[in-house]
This record gives sequence, structure tokens and C-alpha cells, in this order.
Amino acid sequence: MASQLPYDAGAASLLVDGTPLARRWIAVFGAFVFACLLSFAAFPDAWLGMGRVWWESETYTHGFIALPCAAWMIWRRRQDWAALPQRAWWPALAAVAGCGLLWLAGRLGGVASLEQIAAVALIPSAVLLLSGPAVVRALAFPLAFVFFAVPVGDFLTPIMMDYTADATVTALRWTGVPVYREGLHFMVPTGRWSVVEACSGLRYLIASLALGVLYAYLQFRTLRYRLGFMALAIVVPIVANWVRAYMIVMLGHLSNMKIATGVDHLIYGWIFFGVVMGLLFWFGSRWREPAPPDGQDAAARSPAAGTDSAGVADAGSGTSRTGTRAGRTGPSRPMIAAAAAAAVSILVWRPVAAGLLDMTHPRQVGPALRASLQAFPAAPALPFEPAYVDARETIRVSHRIDGAPVELYAYYYARQFESQEMIHTKNALVRLNDARWPIRASDSEPMPWGTVASYRLGTQGGENLLVWTWYAVGGVQSASAYRAKAATAASLALGRGDHSLVIVLATPIEGERSAAVQAARARLAEAAAAIEPAVDTSTGGRIARTAAGH
Repeated sequence: MASQLPYDAGAASLLVDGTPLARRWIAVFGAFVFACLLSFAAFPDAWLGMGRVWWESETYTHGFIALPCAAWMIWRRRQDWAALPQRAWWPALAAVAGCGLLWLAGRLGGVASLEQIAAVALIPSAVLLLSGPAVVRALAFPLAFVFFAVPVGDFLTPIMMDYTADATVTALRWTGVPVYREGLHFMVPTGRWSVVEACSGLRYLIASLALGVLYAYLQFRTLRYRLGFMALAIVVPIVANWVRAYMIVMLGHLSNMKIATGVDHLIYGWIFFGVVMGLLFWFGSRWREPAPPDGQDAAARSPAAGTDSAGVADAGSGTSRTGTRAGRTGPSRPMIAAAAAAAVSILVWRPVAAGLLDMTHPRQVGPALRASLQAFPAAPALPFEPAYVDARETIRVSHRIDGAPVELYAYYYARQFESQEMIHTKNALVRLNDARWPIRASDSEPMPWGTVASYRLGTQGGENLLVWTWYAVGGVQSASAYRAKAATAASLALGRGDHSLVIVLATPIEGERSAAVQAARARLAEAAAAIEPAVDTSTGGRIARTAAGH
């Protein structure tokens, strides 16, 4: 039966398993510090990558406080969990090894976020191994808070930009302002506006969530109230960002584009966000949860709650009732053995990854791709270029098919590493805020060897392009970035290297719309069929002839 000891300073004089209660937190806090140091040693590039993002991006600056806040939260309630059973829990060694496997998958697939998640997940996994489930359950929130160190969320940017544009245009129409919209660009009678990355509201959302989670933990006692406040911390900044975007457009419109169009645009946005967050926390301070029944809170906060009373004794006796000598505060032999096992099981993955990555020997892919289109006459280049950078080789050729130009852009990547990858946020068909070639429509096209993403791009001058793009890695050709990442990891794991291509085909849409689009599709399909054998050879794979779209 759990002992019901009062929560006061005198409880610190008790012994639990032969150790003064006031000093039992040392082993667990030491396990947390060891887990952090092990993660730094095993995955230094992941932590350096996160640090660069924290420093360079205002969206993820909160990453600097993730570990210090977690350590502070563990320290703050040390008297509450110090009496819980502490032991090496060997099943958690599988979780530690799993973190290494996840990091390996991220490294081979070129997914930095997976590497970073693995590096952070190692911390609670190692604490679980060294201290046991009872302690980790008590420290679940601080150990989960460390995941705010991972700078993930950029994938939400285009989605939130679309929602912001939808909400702004809808609100403008509701208030009687005529709007003409083209994708993320729209015009009102007084001027033209665009929803750019800074307007997506992602930085507001992430900052609000990090602060809201911390506030919920400190302000509320029950899980239901904590989750409720965290839900508000997600919904409120999203809706507030829509209101902010609408207000800025209206300020510009009503002032004939004299205010809220330059740096004051961002200043108004941050002031508005500060006011919204202040109101959110004020609401949290007024939102009272019911008081617990008499004695329940004291029992829950008892430093010896959950500990067998047979293991508790007065410190003045020098021994606990179990007969163990008092005063032991250092790590036990099982903990030392578990720490050594954790280090071995996690450090082994780096040489494995290095060996697999070294199997890639870059090759020249340009000659085969150029030769595949030599049967068609040359044509002048189109006034368009995709936004791909840091490729080992770039191929750009233009040929005339059925009387119209078709341009091939191919970017070859090999021996990829962080920020030098084919699939990366800095690489795209067009930038999100590219006003010259806005995306007017998008779809997918099934081909005998895979799928391609189809886009219709247009300019204010009336030029229209039909563009197909897809990835080719290790015999897999697909428009899916996720499938390409998985194919990269699989190809490396099988010793075939990470030879990767991104293919872009573009042709003008001329004449009557429906007939012109069909003619453009036929030209791109003919060009794609012509280059497919060279693409297959260049990426070193064998493509299984399957049904269209498979």
C-alpha cells in the first residue's frame, strides 16, 4: 500500500531504498544529462542542423529553450518523483536502438527531420532505459517537451498560405470589396496583394503552441484542461492570422495603399499577435478547473506516493527498513551497464551509414539524356526555369515536337547530405511567392512507368505553360516526394547508391484552350517516353512495367 506522507520539507529526511529522499533525484537527473550528452555525441550533425535553424529562422527560435525548459521542469518537481521506483529497464534498449534505426533511415533517405527526431527521441528513450517506466511516466511532460527542439512544420506553409488566401478573399467579399484572385495573388481596386511565406501564420502557430504547452503544464493540473488549452493555442493563432491578413489588406485599401504595405505591415502583424497571445493567456488565467477533493491533491503530490512503505525510513536511523545502508546516491551497477549498452547500441549506426553512403560513385547523366531527344529538331529556350539548386549536374535542352518547343530540365544529385539534397525546401518547381509564373492549376498524370505531377503556369502577359515533373531514384519514377525519399533510403540500403534525378518537361499552351492543352499533353508524353530509358539507366534501376499509374 502506498504511504500517505504529508508534502513538506520534513519529508526530505526520509530514506527510500537506503537513500535520503532529498538526494534520490540525483540519479534520475543524471540519467537525463547522460541521455542529452549521448545524443549530442551520437548525432552531432543533427543537433548542429537544428541549431542553425534556431539561429536563422524566427519561426523556430524557441528551439533554444526546449532542453533548458525540460531540465527546469524536471528539477522543479524533483521532490514529487524522487521516491518513485528507479531501476534499469532493459526492454527500453529496443527503443534506444530504434532511435538509431530511425536516424539511419533519415540519413539514407536524406530526411533531416527524421534524423533530428531520432536525436531528440533518444533522450526519453535513454531515460526510460536508465530510470524505468515509473519515473518516465512522472516526467512524461518534460520529456515530451524536448521535441519542440525539432524544427518541423515547414510542410504546413503552402497549406496555411492557401487557407490564409481563402479566408482573406472571403472576408473581403463579405465586406463588399471586389476581388480578383489568381492562386496566392489577388487584386482589389486599389492594388495587388500576395500571400507570401511570412503571411502563412506558421511562425505564429508554432510560437503559440510552444508557449501554450508550457503555460498549460504550469497553469493546469488535469490532462483534460491542459489539452483544452493546447487546442486553443492551435486554433487561436490560425484564426488570428486570417483576421490579421484581412485587416492589413483593408488598411491598405482604405488608405489607398499608403499604410500597411511596407515594413509597417510586419510590425502591425507582430503587435496584433502579441495582443492575441496576451488575451489567450489572460483567458487561461481566468479559466479555473475544479478543486480536487480534500486530501487527493496531497496524496498525488506525496513524495513517497507509489513507493512501498517498507522501503521508507527515518534518515536518523542510518538505514531503511529494508536494511540497505543509507547515503547511496550514485549510479548503480545496473544503471552503469545500461548506460554502456545504450552507448554501444546507438553509436554503431554512424559507421554503418558512412559505409552505405560511400557506395555512391557519381556519374555523368547528361550525354544519355541529351541523346534521347536528338531525333527532334532543336528549338529556342523557353522563358522559364525551375528553382532547383546545388545539383551535381544540370541538363537543359529544348527541342521541337509536333511544331512546338518542349524543354527538358534535369537535375542530378548524388552523395546527398543536409542542404545538398534533391528534395529540400529550397528546391521547387516555382517559388511559393513567384509572381512571374504563378501556378494556375495542378493535377497528376498516370504514365506506364509511374506518375508525373502536372501544372499549368501562367503570366500576366498571357503566356501559359504545361509542365510535368517527377523524381527518379533507383528504378522508381514518381511525382511523390515521400516515395522518392523512401526509394533513396532503399537504394542506399541495398548498396546501389543514391543516384537521383528530378525531371521537368515544359511546353507552351497555344491556341484554343482545351485543344491546346491536349496537344501540349501529347507533346510532353512523347518527350517523356523518349527520355524514360535514359532516366532509368542514369538512376541505376530496373523499372517493372506495370499498369499505368502504379
